[in-house]
Amino acid sequence: MKKAIYYIAAGITLLLTACNKFTEITPKGVNLLSTVDQLDLLLNYNFGAQTFFKFDDVGVIINDHYPYVTNVVTTISSPTKSLNYAYLTYDETVDRVTLTPSDVRYAGIYNIIDNIDNVILEKADAATGDKTKAARLKAEAYIERAYFHYLLVNLFAKAYNPATAATDGGIPYVLDDDLSKQNDKLTVAQDYQNMIADINAAFALNSLPDVPANNMRVGNGFAYAVKARVLLSMGDYANALIAANASLAINSSIQDLRPLATTGFAGIVTRAPLTPVDNLFYAAASAGGPFFMSFSTEFTATYFEPGNLFNNNYPAGAMYPGSNPIIGIPTSRFWYAQTFSTNMAGLCTSDVYFAKAECLARRATGTDLADATAIVNTFRQYRIDPAVYQPLPNATSTAQAMAYLMKVVRAENFATYKDFFDIKRWNTETAYQQTITRTISGVTYSLKPNSPLYIFPFPQNATTYNTSLTQNY
Repeated sequence: MKKAIYYIAAGITLLLTACNKFTEITPKGVNLLSTVDQLDLLLNYNFGAQTFFKFDDVGVIINDHYPYVTNVVTTISSPTKSLNYAYLTYDETVDRVTLTPSDVRYAGIYNIIDNIDNVILEKADAATGDKTKAARLKAEAYIERAYFHYLLVNLFAKAYNPATAATDGGIPYVLDDDLSKQNDKLTVAQDYQNMIADINAAFALNSLPDVPANNMRVGNGFAYAVKARVLLSMGDYANALIAANASLAINSSIQDLRPLATTGFAGIVTRAPLTPVDNLFYAAASAGGPFFMSFSTEFTATYFEPGNLFNNNYPAGAMYPGSNPIIGIPTSRFWYAQTFSTNMAGLCTSDVYFAKAECLARRATGTDLADATAIVNTFRQYRIDPAVYQPLPNATSTAQAMAYLMKVVRAENFATYKDFFDIKRWNTETAYQQTITRTISGVTYSLKPNSPLYIFPFPQNATTYNTSLTQNY
């Protein structure tokens, strides 16, 4: 018998405590859940407090911020070459596989796919109870399975490139909960084909609500958002635009942060985890935001415009008021507001708006460029002090519209995976490739657009059990 794909990390228990009395696993790996209501409990999972949804390292790689509570200068000068050293200096010679015995994201996300989504898809048809509800649970599981594989493939493989996706190594796409079966690594193209198949299967059930019970359950707004982001990654801009418009027809809310300016310099920037009107699906690490993060000096200089409510207006409330006491770079802004939560691993309406803006910018017919600019300006207007806000003039070319978008996206998506995924995706196109640089202690380090650092290594405890998991870089 082939060895099973390894994604159970020591000490990680993902099944809900509330479901323990309903969940038993036989020696053959057969799950005994048998009613629709029992399956429904599996989806009441707390996606908002999981350590495996923390994406600090991706932000370090693209120079959004420095490693979490780590002295940067000491890390670089240390004789021990750690992962943080590799990410800070862009040293591609560091043996990242040896330094990655495990990866909590790999373990945790596959556990959700297997122990929640695939269990529901295996059991829902035969489960006793409300069949309409069973169809909804299946649709939720299909969308979750597609979305979580989307996160995994963009971490551990190359970005989708139409020219090479059919041969680029991807990830295992796990379609059942059989722990005795090895799930072989697929190509990037096959992974995306499976995502589209899952998304289509969900919509074929026609059972998702427009407004789910809470921000950690799947509704149509999130489902169309997932479809839009997957199609955008594939370069299918026409259909991504259709999906984005469908999502925005359900929820087009944007959280307006301008009222924060009235609290004065002593105010604390506040954003709750679950209640913001723009959350489509909330998933985050337990900290839930940029608490104790130090923004890179290049990021604040380039992407925080004058009057930005995160940067300029709150030096005594959200940002540490003096020299950075931890990171070792005095001019770095150190965020210590505990009350601001970012949607680290989920999706917001902003992600849909940005997908729409990019599709319009690339289509560039009629009023598309003006409409793309209007989306960019809406987010700038809601994030900049009204006393200094000025709209950007309408873009006159795709290149200018994309430049507008690429800047506002970086400011909006800090402390999430999204900047990393976008830059990695844009780097597949010569016109939008970025060489990222950071300067520390007078030394400038550069990250090439095709750097292998954009691909995380499969952890050793996965490759040991699944021989198909050859590294993708």
